[in-house]
Amino acid sequence: MNAEFLLETLAANPNTEAVDAVKWLFQSAFGCGHLLPQEHLCAAGIHNEMAQVHPNEAAPPYHLLANGLCRLNLASPAVRMLPPTRIARMMQATQRHIPASVEFYEQSLTLLYALTAQHGADSPAPRLSFTFTALKACLDARKADPYAPPRHSARYRKACRPAYRVVLRRYGEALPLMQAVEAQLAAKGRATLVLDGDCAAGKTTLAALLAALYDCNVFHMDDFFLPYALRTPQRLQTPGGNVHYERFLTQVLASLAHNAPIRYEAFDCHTGDSRPLQVMPKPVTIIEGSYALHPAFDAVYDKLSAIRALLQVDAPEQEKRILRRNGAAMLTRFQNEWIPLEKHYLEAYHKTRADAMILRSAPHIADEA
Repeated sequence: MNAEFLLETLAANPNTEAVDAVKWLFQSAFGCGHLLPQEHLCAAGIHNEMAQVHPNEAAPPYHLLANGLCRLNLASPAVRMLPPTRIARMMQATQRHIPASVEFYEQSLTLLYALTAQHGADSPAPRLSFTFTALKACLDARKADPYAPPRHSARYRKACRPAYRVVLRRYGEALPLMQAVEAQLAAKGRATLVLDGDCAAGKTTLAALLAALYDCNVFHMDDFFLPYALRTPQRLQTPGGNVHYERFLTQVLASLAHNAPIRYEAFDCHTGDSRPLQVMPKPVTIIEGSYALHPAFDAVYDKLSAIRALLQVDAPEQEKRILRRNGAAMLTRFQNEWIPLEKHYLEAYHKTRADAMILRSAPHIADEA
């Protein structure tokens, strides 16, 4: 747990009392596990709570927790566009990705205890609205059952009227995309979402997280990298030439445009081999990876009313992610080979693109919280 992140987040709400801070830590450590019965029961509970909550146009769609989580605000119009089943599935996916951690909870409590204690028993620490004495009293009261879910203070409930569900922060960040998908499903019965952007910006991760919520197919542009025999200097000098866009057009998009079964060959860039695949059309299609928004695809995307998104990440964060994911040797290859090709493509086709949503990728969760 990062002390600065903890103080900054708790200070954002002046109605936070000691028990509210403990609840913030509890939810950061244990997520939504105590509210996860069967999916239909979870969805029914969300539906009932939404019916009792007044929509608030000014309400932010989510509030940050630590450990890569957030509180999805059921009063926000952006959240209320989602079917309760979608939110229930977010909660289930969240618990699979970030399991409950007693160790994280205990370490976080120790940090909060130290931050409040160093400013005296009855003087709130800078940016906090409660004292060490209040925190100690709260923790003493919980000794009989220290891992029971805390309840918000009366002051917090009166001022904030909390109504939320704990989910992965990435779901909160992706709400604009999900709103667009829901709108297309409601209007047309199907939706196509395309995720392009910087290497290591989280395209594959986000696609997998969204796929857990919908009945969908996911296509990876990694399966359409250019075969070795076609990698001529002339081809690679062309922006986006690193992808076999001709094959993606004929094998995937041509069938997708007609809602027909899709037969294609997935190229393995490690072995140079291809494997045949066939998928049936589904209500949602997600296309992810570098070059997914190649201009050669625009006509089909226009026909499909595809939702276009560019994911971006700052260079220092990008380097950290590649190093963590692929190791030092591969980082060098990314820097010398693949990242320059992707930058060439993005600068050529997407520098001033206005029809794509821009999603900024936040620093890695482990680094900030």
